[in-house]
Amino acid sequence: MKFTPGIVLDAPQYYNNHINGICDSELTVVLRDLQLESDDEAMPGVLAKLPEAVEILDLTNNELSVMPNLRDRARIHTLLLSRNRILRVEARFLPCHLRRLTLASNGIANLEDLLGLKSSPATLENLNLRGNNVCYMENYRLYVLSMLPQLKVLDFTNVSNEERHQAQKFASQRANVTPKSVAVKPQPRNTDKATEVMSLVVGKMDADVRENLKRQLESAKTLEEMQKIEKLLSGGV
Repeated sequence: MKFTPGIVLDAPQYYNNHINGICDSELTVVLRDLQLESDDEAMPGVLAKLPEAVEILDLTNNELSVMPNLRDRARIHTLLLSRNRILRVEARFLPCHLRRLTLASNGIANLEDLLGLKSSPATLENLNLRGNNVCYMENYRLYVLSMLPQLKVLDFTNVSNEERHQAQKFASQRANVTPKSVAVKPQPRNTDKATEVMSLVVGKMDADVRENLKRQLESAKTLEEMQKIEKLLSGGV
């Protein structure tokens, strides 16, 4: 489906409740599950129809092949792009004050597809790439953190000071090495116990359970609910 002004103008909108103790504080616009396709000609003008006050934009589960150009939308701090067809990160298009970016379950396969992260806004502190093949490449976390040392959370796992130190060393060592020279190798990553349990549960889910979670995600009304369900689905969908 093509982006049209009507789709944006008619999109569901709501305010998140109880953000940092303040009720009805952040406007969310929901454009999920619409089979929206990337369109270089139409998208800029259509996205300009978004409310000026929007702070959370949900584009989950569409057919987008490239990241939308939102760099002039200074108020957007959370962008949800899970389950699209995005093949590479083009962070130059991100909102200039973005803090949270979710790109789970897209088509990002190689480390060089993450090079665009270098252009991310300095405000970015929470990034989710789970469900992409790139997550299984050797030194994936260090590679991401070498470009985004300010990250606090990567793939639902807090970034430790030790990881930051290792990422600095990794950046120095790879200064003259292209991403393609890094071997693809699945490797375990440090995760908290809750994440390990969730991964085990997702691995045992049957189709009915997954479909039920998807329906819950469609009806979720708060960012916290979305993130909780996305965390379950990203490992198994």
